[in-house]
Amino acid sequence: MTAGNVPTNIANKLAAGNIGDAITAPSPETVALVQTGEDSREITYGDFLGRVRAVQGWLDQLGIKQGEHVAIIGLNSIEWLAAFYGIMRAGAVAVPVSHKFPASVLDYVLENSESELVLTDREDRVPGTELPVHLLSEINDLPDVDVAPATVALDDPAMVLYTSGSTGRPKGVVRSHGSHVWIMEQGELASDGKYRTILVSAPLYHMNGLATVQGAFLHGDRVVLQPAFDSKGFLHAIADHKVTKLTGVPPMMALALRERELLDTLDFSSVTEQLFGSAPLTDELISDIEAVFPYSKLTISYGTTETGPVAFSPHPDGIPSPINSTGVAHRAVKVRLLDGNGNVIVQDGLGGDLKPETEVVGNLALSAPGELIDYLNRPDLVRPIDAEGYYVTGDLFRRDTGGFYYFNGRVDDMFTSGGENVHPVAVEATLLENPEVKEAAVVPVADKLKGAKPVAFVVRQPGSQVSEQELKDWVLGRMEPYAHPRRVLFIESLPLSGTNKVDKNVLAREAAELIGEAK
Repeated sequence: MTAGNVPTNIANKLAAGNIGDAITAPSPETVALVQTGEDSREITYGDFLGRVRAVQGWLDQLGIKQGEHVAIIGLNSIEWLAAFYGIMRAGAVAVPVSHKFPASVLDYVLENSESELVLTDREDRVPGTELPVHLLSEINDLPDVDVAPATVALDDPAMVLYTSGSTGRPKGVVRSHGSHVWIMEQGELASDGKYRTILVSAPLYHMNGLATVQGAFLHGDRVVLQPAFDSKGFLHAIADHKVTKLTGVPPMMALALRERELLDTLDFSSVTEQLFGSAPLTDELISDIEAVFPYSKLTISYGTTETGPVAFSPHPDGIPSPINSTGVAHRAVKVRLLDGNGNVIVQDGLGGDLKPETEVVGNLALSAPGELIDYLNRPDLVRPIDAEGYYVTGDLFRRDTGGFYYFNGRVDDMFTSGGENVHPVAVEATLLENPEVKEAAVVPVADKLKGAKPVAFVVRQPGSQVSEQELKDWVLGRMEPYAHPRRVLFIESLPLSGTNKVDKNVLAREAAELIGEAK
């Protein structure tokens, strides 16, 4: 696919086919970015485009050639985004890297990514590296240069996004210019044309936050950027900047809504849209969100680093999505559900011809132009796209009789206890039906007799004294005996990973230490 194949809806914005140039300014004086926190400031579209061009010229001076890789490590910032766009505009490949990676993982990622240069907000983020290191703050002193974006083919790599590495070494997902052109095209086609003020608090090294910013800049929206999520700052940013659209992952909102005293002092009436994904929401959290943001429409999104954020959409006939549904299959995406043997039980979306009249649950597989090129420098991994062009996500989804989809947990979260399959999400949902339970997470612990047994971590509602036995009895009365938690452990809050999802690896280790195989 060449630059001439850019979809017509955004062709005038991407003359070179380069997503580093996918920035549309309503006017040069329009505010593009507002950075919150201690270093609060804002920048117009005209000034931001100048910074992006300056980065492009800087990289040329530093000897970075088209196709070479440049790593970015740091908190969310204006300079981080200028570097990201400038790298791609130069035809180089941006490598956003988590600043939370431990040193050993960071060293592996920098080597695996073949980075020629590191741009960072602090030199101590990359101790001991032999790569050239420059501070992102240097961007502010660079002169604007009159330079055109590099011409690229749409199947050329634009960025490498690293997965969290929760199941081993992080995988570098190579994504093309064309894949993001298609993703942004879908966003533009679905847009009502209105400008928005969008709060981004998720880390920019993660697809959730990054794709949100890309879509916003293409459209000409204003982005309010938190350097790193904190619940009080999140709420103040909404009120102070009259944010109209919230984005992120559900645990962020759950933490924010705990700030009960602060909630009563701030005005959130500007919020009309919320888009949350990357983790399931509970019915209670949805109810709490609706109470605090009564003028806002909540949408549950879904995406993967490998395929991007386009999989489901609102119903084409305007039928409202049920609570906690991700919507129906997107009309431009091929959607399948697979049974445990890999057989197709649903074929939906683009060209779908197998749509059962009964409710089904299966492993989600997606095929769309937004998919990855491959994993970078991982000969031990097979390219995760099958012969028919589908990426099998490993996420279990339920499709109801109306064609709406619901996240139902991870395939690899499921475990066997005494020969029976236990689905943690189902146990968690049952616990959350108890009015005394605020949050819940279920993990397996090794057991000599059963192979594994469920253990629940529970955050009680404020003031609740519900006991472990009461919650075990609650689940026993509503689920099969093999699924009930053998232990219920009470904690103040559920641990979150670097991408603000519940970190079940931490919980599994804690459960193993507290309970152990012999107990």
